[in-house]
Amino acid sequence: MANSSAVTGVTIGSAVPFVQSASVTVARTTLPTTALGDSWESNVYGVARVSGTLEVMYDKSDHAALVDQLEGATAAVTGTITWNTGETWTGSLLINDAAATATTDDLVKATISFVGTGTWTV
Repeated sequence: MANSSAVTGVTIGSAVPFVQSASVTVARTTLPTTALGDSWESNVYGVARVSGTLEVMYDKSDHAALVDQLEGATAAVTGTITWNTGETWTGSLLINDAAATATTDDLVKATISFVGTGTWTV
């Protein structure tokens, strides 16, 4: 399940960047249960997973707070994504990739990829 609604807010640990765009997916694996000799494949649901990419902008003074979530992290941080539908998705996340571009003013643009860990409320 992917949410295609606009995002109105994101919190990553203590950082609250402005979101330009978001792509967040909730998926469940399937596990084969097909017996030898069956003509058709059988499956059951496995575990659920949340992952996504956020394109954000933030003031350069907030850069350390976001970078620390990636470089200095020793545990997951709480992530909250609020959609314009009023729906809020919350859970623990690990930032697994971040790329930042400084602009000529005090803004920093970044693309942040994350994967959830543990149970999420969606």
